[in-house]
Amino acid sequence: MPYSKFILPKSSKLWVMTSVQGAWKRYKTRIKKKHFELYSGNIEDMLVNRPLEIPEIQFRKLIAYWSIPTVKAMCVINFENRKKQQWRHKMGPINLARVRVDLREKKENKEEPNQAEIFVATRNGLKGKTLDVETQAVIKLEKLLLMHFKKFLVKRIQEETVTKTSLKKNKEIDEIKKQSEEKVTALKTELDDHKQRLQGLEDIVKLMLQQTSPVSE
Repeated sequence: MPYSKFILPKSSKLWVMTSVQGAWKRYKTRIKKKHFELYSGNIEDMLVNRPLEIPEIQFRKLIAYWSIPTVKAMCVINFENRKKQQWRHKMGPINLARVRVDLREKKENKEEPNQAEIFVATRNGLKGKTLDVETQAVIKLEKLLLMHFKKFLVKRIQEETVTKTSLKKNKEIDEIKKQSEEKVTALKTELDDHKQRLQGLEDIVKLMLQQTSPVSE
């Protein structure tokens, strides 16, 4: 089947919807830039030069929406906010899971990449633009802190492991002592029973001997 790759399980619904949303947003951005903003409010030119795959009635609705004053104001605010972002995401539609896999495969120990490494990988431009010195310094500091935190975490885990092992051994020793005490108590009880039985047998034997002995005249 040529379209078998699009048969996905229900568990991937969220991923599919998120991907479709992102694709639609990027597509709409291109349409707006090439077929709306380019003609500076001239609706007739917009309709004549609209994308062929979009019916006129649908494109009219898009023009009406993009022409709403509140929508225009919101677009201006978003544009200004994007300009303030020094290092924007430059990976496009590439999923971060693929970025993690690529970074992990490049490591000798196949360790999971941290957030700083993912940040660098997704912000370095394809045209050779790299991060500024200040940002790189912050990332190096984060890596250093992360390294020390990992060492501290490993030490704590080792300490907890030793403590748990010691507690487990002490618990086992206490259990053995308890079982031994119970066995000793049981043996003492059994010994007392045997003593009582022996005493009873001795009394019976004495009585029998007295009954069988001849009476002296």
